[in-house]
Order: sequence, then structure tokens, then C-alpha cells
Amino acid sequence: MADIRVAVIGVGNVGATFVQGVDYYSNSKNTVGLWHQKVAGFKPSNVKIVAAFDVSPAKVGRNLAQVVSESSRKYHESKDNEITVSPGILLDSFNSPDSPVKASAAELAKELKKSGADVVLNLISSGMDKTSAEYARASLAAGASFVNATPAKVANSPLAAKFAQRRLVLAGDDLLSQFGGTAFHKGMIDFMVERGVHVSKSYQLDVGGSEETRRTMDERIKMLKRDMKTVSIGMEAPYDFESVAGTTEYTDFLGDSRNSYYWMSSEGFLGSKIIMDLTLRTSDGANAGNVLLDVARAAKARGNVKKITEAINAYGFKKPAKGARIRQAYSHFVEMFA
Repeated sequence: MADIRVAVIGVGNVGATFVQGVDYYSNSKNTVGLWHQKVAGFKPSNVKIVAAFDVSPAKVGRNLAQVVSESSRKYHESKDNEITVSPGILLDSFNSPDSPVKASAAELAKELKKSGADVVLNLISSGMDKTSAEYARASLAAGASFVNATPAKVANSPLAAKFAQRRLVLAGDDLLSQFGGTAFHKGMIDFMVERGVHVSKSYQLDVGGSEETRRTMDERIKMLKRDMKTVSIGMEAPYDFESVAGTTEYTDFLGDSRNSYYWMSSEGFLGSKIIMDLTLRTSDGANAGNVLLDVARAAKARGNVKKITEAINAYGFKKPAKGARIRQAYSHFVEMFA
């Protein structure tokens, strides 16, 4: 079976962890932590990182393995490779003391085509809406499928039809991590509904220390992500209930870690109160790894592109064009690919 050639855009926490994970599960007999050993017939060893892009002067021009080894959370020593981090696109404001190293969309599309990338993973920070859309257009020009892990409206835009015309997958928007705050919240609501408990109110508050969390403190981005999360969670019940979910604070010393606080109020037999008050501690990069690995492999599956895209989007993202409850989306994904 042919390999899947993947390009990574944004070598931050998530990008660096994904690169480590691909190398580890491709070369280790230990499969602990690997969610699906095969997706669409592909193993992790079938995934090859062929290009990486960033705008940070501290990363551009350097070997990808070296950049990854200096990431905020190091899980595995990735082998040196011949991949040099290339300049990325930047059309939005970039809050950094150093001047970004930029390329044009045409230059980036040329690099993607040269690398032979089949799938492009957009792992840049939230709030870079224009940049994410331009990356998608460059990916389309290079003939590669595109995965938008950010909340930017890319998969839910007219670009979707253009990708479909070329039989390419456009996946997104806003990655649903394997066991992150939103996935856990959705799962708990689904379980309560299944057990006949009537959910009346719930909230989720997230505190993290990553660059993604820092950027989410911008009021516009915060409200955008809050709306996406709240709508996604509300989908799990066949009735309306009061719900609020979103990032509330950035705490630098948490680094890649995230603390999620939940409170859920529901009613059981004779209106008896059932209340949950709990905390979930996770790591952003690792939480995204399995879903990205699954999505990248599924994007190379053969078959009806529209059905493939819909299954991927419902499974791996908070804001799919055609949503589904978390259990249904997972079952459909496994039936099709795993």
C-alpha cells in the first residue's frame, strides 16, 4: 500500500507532538496509547512527514527533528530527517517580538507540490482566519487534501465545493481532541441521556498554558470557540438545556497542559437531583495526536469523496457542516475506515 505524504503547517505543541507520535508508532512495537492501529488500511508507518511550515524565525530554515526536540513537551526523540522547516503564509496579525519569516501562497503551493504532499494539516493558532483560508487555497492549488484543525471557517465555506470537484478532502473545522474538554463533555451528556437522566444545565471552564490558549484570550476568538463548543455539546441531547463551554484563563506555567472544570445538573426519578462537579487534566498536543493520525489516514481512503469527508468531519471536528452525536459519529467512522 502506498504511503500517505503529510505536510505539517505550524510546528507548535500540536505539530511537534504529532511528528513525535508518527515516528514513535512507526518504529516501535509498543502500541500503548495508539487508538486505531489501522485506518483505511493504513498503519502509522504508512504516514510520512514530507514538509513542514512555520513563520517563526527560530524554526524556519532548521531541521524539523531539531525543532521538534525543543518543543515544550518532549515525549520521544524523533530521528533526524532531511526536512527543513520552510516559511509559511501570514495574512493576520502576529504578536511576536521577532519579525515573521513569510512566503507567498504561490511559493508555498510550489513547495507543497514539490514535496508530493497528499494531506496538509493546518495546526496554526486560533484567530488566524485569513491565513488558514489562504493555506487551504494553496493546498488546493497543489492538489492536496486539507485538514483545518483551527476554528477558522474553512471547511464550512465555498472552498468545500472546490475541493470536492477535484476529489480532495477538506476536513474541519476546529479539531475535536480524543479526550479533551469538549469530547469528554459531549460523552457525559450522551451517557446521561442514554441512562434516562434529564440534563438541565452544564458548564465547562478551561484553563491552559499553551500559545493556543493565550491567543484564545482575545475576546473575538474566545466567543467564537465558546459558541462552537456550546453548540457541539448541545447536540448530544434530544432537547434544549442550558450550557456554556469555553476557555476562561491563560496560565503560562501550565505549558501544554489544560485543566477543564465541569458542573452538570440533571434530574432523575421523581425529579431527584444528580449533580457532577469534576476536573479533567490533559495535554493539548497529545490529545490531538490520535485524531490527527486517524484523519490524515482516512483522508487518503478510496471511495465517494463526499461521504468520506462527511464521516471525517463528524468524527474529528467540533463544527462539521453535517453534525452528528459523538457516539454515532464514532461508530460511522469505524465502520467506514477502522
